[in-house]
Formats: sequence, structure tokens, C-alpha cells
Amino acid sequence: MEGSNEKLNQLWSEYRAACADPEPSAEFMPRLWQRIEDQRSSLALVFRRLVEIFVGAALVLTILMAAVIIPRLQRIPVYSATYEDVLAADHSTTYVDILNGDIQ
Repeated sequence: MEGSNEKLNQLWSEYRAACADPEPSAEFMPRLWQRIEDQRSSLALVFRRLVEIFVGAALVLTILMAAVIIPRLQRIPVYSATYEDVLAADHSTTYVDILNGDIQ
């Protein structure tokens, strides 16, 4: 444990020697905030451009689906007869057919 504390203290002293203390001045905090804002704005700009690309792609895809795909799918007849037509053709319900015994 003693050896690790000495190594850590030596590491901190080397770090302090390598990194000079910033000179305190009236412009220190404004410059610091300016650097932070510059980084924020560049990241926000990249993110904003990506979002604009994705929104534009979604808009183009929506218009394509609305203008081309959906009308083509609506023209294709899915069924040629309704459910009631199929039942009427299969089972006769008129009294004449029932009385004549034509129902199987």
C-alpha cells in the first residue's frame, strides 16, 4: 500500500509539471464557455443534419407510398363476390326451392 501511494504521488507530481496552470484573467471563463459552445454547436449541427436527412427520406417514402403503391393495390380486386353472394349461391333460401325439395 505504501508503494502504491508513492507511485500515485509521483504520477500526480509529473502530471502537474507537464500541465501548466492556466493564467487567471478576466477572459478565462468567457473563453472556456466559448469553447464549450463551439463544441456543442458542432455536435448539434451534425445531429440536426442527420435528423433533416431522415425526415426528408421519411417524407419521400410517404409520398411514394401514397402516390404509387397504395393506388395500385386498391385497383387489384381481392374478391369477385361478397360473402352473402357465396352463401346465396351455395344455399337456396327461397320458399319455392324448399317446397320443391331442390335443397340437398
